[in-house]
Amino acid sequence: MRNTHRILSVSLEGARKYRYIEHNPARDVLTKFGQQGKTPDPYTVQQMQQLMGHVSGTEWELPVMLAGMYGLRLSEVLGLRWRNVDLEKGTFGVIEQLPFRLPAGTTIIEQMAAVKGKGADNAGERVLPITEATRPYFERHIELQARQRELAINGGGTYYENDIVVARANGAPHRRDQVSSNFGQMLRRSNFPHIRYHDLRHTAATNMHQLTGDFYTVGMILGHSLKGTGIQLGISTKLDAVTAQYVDVRLERKKEVLDAYHNVLHPKQKSKEENEVKPKKKNRDIDL
Repeated sequence: MRNTHRILSVSLEGARKYRYIEHNPARDVLTKFGQQGKTPDPYTVQQMQQLMGHVSGTEWELPVMLAGMYGLRLSEVLGLRWRNVDLEKGTFGVIEQLPFRLPAGTTIIEQMAAVKGKGADNAGERVLPITEATRPYFERHIELQARQRELAINGGGTYYENDIVVARANGAPHRRDQVSSNFGQMLRRSNFPHIRYHDLRHTAATNMHQLTGDFYTVGMILGHSLKGTGIQLGISTKLDAVTAQYVDVRLERKKEVLDAYHNVLHPKQKSKEENEVKPKKKNRDIDL
């Protein structure tokens, strides 16, 4: 295709120089296409439940949760540090991300990059609530990293104290391209429909919007501008972005929107008492 385009472009450029035509139309032809063609559809709630069940107890558990349930970008997931996670208050701040061009073999990372986009809170941070459904993921990952640290040190190896939440087994930072590639391979081996890791972000955005209809709060959770949120969700808005930036989305409202999505993914099981069938009261009139 590229060879054909090159031949036509040269021919038509000659025609333009001799004034047979005024413009070379080959210059406007698109010749670069994505390898996957159409962007994959985001996962439904049911598909996300299946995926979360599949990665449960593995190292994929937390990175899939952060992207598929909160809508974090891959660089934000890999740049999240424990110093920005407050389990006591039930919040975490998305205020930095993994640098884009991380040299191969990097084991120590001194400084993260600033997050891109808007949607930050008044304090200059994008603060998100840790819901009841997602708290166990953080707690399990703390235990996992503690075991990895212990095994590395006891085995005479090195554990790199980078304070990174989603890190390698030795504490070193992940590489973005490798995580994306490994995610695709994991889906293929498990016969899940093909999506990119970034499509987990689209999944979170779509499901939250479908369940609540609150596209503005969804945008604040994702760290998007108003325009970016509309594009991601495939909707048009008539709200002016300059006016919208003064709208204050409280942490409570973010929690309501996230709970609406997370509780559907993790429905609460009824207690033993609730499942028991209560005996019907006798009708005294009939007894008499």
